[in-house]
Amino acid sequence: MWEALVGVEVAELRIGLFTPWGVRCGIYTYSRDLAGALAKLGVEVYVCRMPRFGALTPELVGLLVDKAPRDVDLYVVSHEYGLWKGLEGVFYPRLRSLGKPIVTIAHAVGKWDVDRVIAEYSDRVIVHNKYCHRKFGFKDKTVIIPHGCRVVDTPPEEEAKKALGIDPRIPIVGYLGFISPYKGLEILIEAMREIPNAALLIGGGWHAGPDTQYIGQLKQLTLSVLPGRCQWLGYVPEERLATVYGSMRVFCYPSRYSTESGALLTALGHGRAVIASDLPPFREKADEGALWCFTDVDDLREKIERLLMDDVAREWLSFQALKYCREHSWGIVANKHKRLYEEVLDEDS
Repeated sequence: MWEALVGVEVAELRIGLFTPWGVRCGIYTYSRDLAGALAKLGVEVYVCRMPRFGALTPELVGLLVDKAPRDVDLYVVSHEYGLWKGLEGVFYPRLRSLGKPIVTIAHAVGKWDVDRVIAEYSDRVIVHNKYCHRKFGFKDKTVIIPHGCRVVDTPPEEEAKKALGIDPRIPIVGYLGFISPYKGLEILIEAMREIPNAALLIGGGWHAGPDTQYIGQLKQLTLSVLPGRCQWLGYVPEERLATVYGSMRVFCYPSRYSTESGALLTALGHGRAVIASDLPPFREKADEGALWCFTDVDDLREKIERLLMDDVAREWLSFQALKYCREHSWGIVANKHKRLYEEVLDEDS
């Protein structure tokens, strides 16, 4: 049910981290990277594994708390609505009864009834950006700590394309991440219709299994709209990410809704020139110069075309993307987490 991660022999701080683990899930990836960075700072992290798929019952939630380690200083909950399935009202009071401070990382916000429970039982709630801070609504409990980033070297474009069997003469526009209706891939496919000299590369799938009915419908759409100009890679394992990103001149993230995106940050960390939907969390990054935002299909098409043709603009956007990720590295983010945990413990003592 739980395991320990520690980077030094004598831990300065011990936390119990409630999170999914070892599954295809953005919350897992976030928690893994945070736990690893905290361990390097001398924090002992006990991972309290949550089930990611299947039914979650009050009995299972109770068992999760009952099996949690007791010899920790505080508990950290990696929260997302779909993960907890409305059982926050069961989980949080039971966790609070263990007598330890609670810090929640809210990966999504906006459901007032659930957010109220989180705020009531948490000593602090971490959100990833200013938009989430405004939307969460319980300002006295809320702290902004950005989502962490990793900078990753990518192979040269020609080498990456060769590894993927792509003609090196064809400019590639890409998307990589989980695929569901709210990700807005229809917008990107439509924009690419009028860019005949470029091709679209789509990587990713769903949390479990090779495909969904929706992904099948998208594949049929690309056969109709982009015949011979779209390649689907399916789920891309982590060891192949650098090759896939390296093949892309432009990365597009056309999501219809987002509070934050690990997939977008991963693209920035691979030094891609990124164009994302004009949503509040992405506008914040655009204001820092890390990416461009688009408003509709025509705007997206025009910006893709400009970046494909303008090497200077594309290289500058790549430089700014890497700069943003270095300024929000996991080491920096983990240090902010650690200081917050210590502040909470000082208040509790």
